Amino acid sequence: MKAWLSLIGGFLLGFLTAVVTNLAAPDLLASYTGQFFPIDQMESVGGTVVKKQRESARLLLTLSTSKGVLLATFTKNIDEIDLLIAEGYAATIKLRGYAPFVENPLVERVEVGGKE
Repeated sequence: MKAWLSLIGGFLLGFLTAVVTNLAAPDLLASYTGQFFPIDQMESVGGTVVKKQRESARLLLTLSTSKGVLLATFTKNIDEIDLLIAEGYAATIKLRGYAPFVENPLVERVEVGGKE
């Protein structure tokens, strides 16, 4: 009987630990880990789409920005992004920091020919 109670108590304790860790831990740890892992410090990087290439499982966008050229690779929502963005459009994406190669950045804004 004690074995069953210990087993059920262990499952409950594990479940509650997982729930509390996923809900409360990011907020509690942000003040300590913010300098190493900037959680909510994303910057907007805007540029012009120089080239767009569609492959079977990914979409490649080359953006010319004020900081340099970057290659954005999309493997999620490929069809939607392909319809939304074309060469010559101005696009703004959110990044944790500028990098020449980024995967699945958040598309914040798209402007046709530099105009909304």
